[in-house]
Amino acid sequence: MLAPPPIEFAVRDGCHLAYQVAGAGAHEIVFVSGANSLTQAWQEATNSRGLRRMASFARIVTYDQRGMGYSDPVEQSAVPNMDDLVADLEAIIEAAGLTNPIVFGAHNGGAVAAAYAATHRVAQLILINTWARLSQAEDYPIGFDDYVLDRLEDRYRREWGLGRISNMYAQPRSDQAIDRMELAATSRNQAVVLFQMNRTYDIRHLLPAINVPTLVLHMEDNVSVPPEFGNYVASAIPRARFVLLPGSDQFFLRNESGRVIDQVELFITGCLTPYSDQMVTTMLFTDIVDSTPMAAALGNAEWSRLIDEHNDRMQELIKRFGGHEVKSTGDGFLAAFNDPAGAIRCALAACGSMEDLDFRLRAGVHVGEVSRMGKSDLSGVAVHLAQRLCGRASDGQVLVSAAVVEACTDEAFEFTDQGNAELKGIPGESRIYAVQAVTSASP
Repeated sequence: MLAPPPIEFAVRDGCHLAYQVAGAGAHEIVFVSGANSLTQAWQEATNSRGLRRMASFARIVTYDQRGMGYSDPVEQSAVPNMDDLVADLEAIIEAAGLTNPIVFGAHNGGAVAAAYAATHRVAQLILINTWARLSQAEDYPIGFDDYVLDRLEDRYRREWGLGRISNMYAQPRSDQAIDRMELAATSRNQAVVLFQMNRTYDIRHLLPAINVPTLVLHMEDNVSVPPEFGNYVASAIPRARFVLLPGSDQFFLRNESGRVIDQVELFITGCLTPYSDQMVTTMLFTDIVDSTPMAAALGNAEWSRLIDEHNDRMQELIKRFGGHEVKSTGDGFLAAFNDPAGAIRCALAACGSMEDLDFRLRAGVHVGEVSRMGKSDLSGVAVHLAQRLCGRASDGQVLVSAAVVEACTDEAFEFTDQGNAELKGIPGESRIYAVQAVTSASP
């Protein structure tokens, strides 16, 4: 799975809730992450790793809580209560066609998941780094006093969008632009409203009514929401199992998804299955021939105008033929496709659609195993092979590997053997083929 799952919408009382479905299998999981945009998480390589892992052994449904990501914002005059959030989850489950889901809740989504499990049919309940109530009370001494919560609310008001809030909840990574990720997840105003909502609910009275197998996980060094909060939840749910895990992140997807999803899979299936974040895909590299001297001759303004038009056309072609744009190389593109036929069609169309710009394109296509790298890039020898094929092609030519010829069953293409060649950085010799569309004979 390279591209994030398509975004769909459930509608409840006029509120649009964005959700995504991935994976397949006998088990169905709905992941309730609360104040965390999962449509954004799917687009980020590090955060999506745990989601892809779950999708390897179950059908998983994720969604943006109202106020987050692509879901509708929260109206300040009608801030949702816990009943509203449970009804939203019910709408997601119905829209996704789940009948007996495993409900997995994290952060404030854990309270929503638990409240749902107390009043609806579920197969299992899994909670991580969650709480039944945040604020202190006479019968709840583990809660935070109002001074602490007021200061935290003020931090949301002053600092959301700077990356500091997210880095408080999870150890920072050098490969993530956290400030932009925060602003993409929700606005500063919405973040404040959501925190105010989270500090007011109390689901303690619902926990004893939960009567399904329940696993409560918590990071043992979590200082944002200490383990006492998770232990309270587990103690109040009949026969729930409480497990402390090494780590300190409140938002586990950034750094701790491996050990967390291990526990989730063991609880659901009883075993751990081998998992690799590598995948086999079809890669297309395109390149503008002699782009450097052309740019120098045209000047910055005209070159920029033409390259913008080229990029718009390439992005439209990649989408039209079922591909996923991985990155622009400045004078070309790397795109990934689920099948070689789509990549070849895109390559041939691209080579024939830039003549009015006086651009001469070439392309290379290869099928192989790749790994995710950073936010949106791919890595592996297979990526380099596709790039080398592109670099070897002549004007208007599309070169493909033997793996493409073997995998492509579409009879609309004609492959011409170009013999073996040594490609820089690729072990051994590679068999190369030129490809063109089969033209029908005139009657």
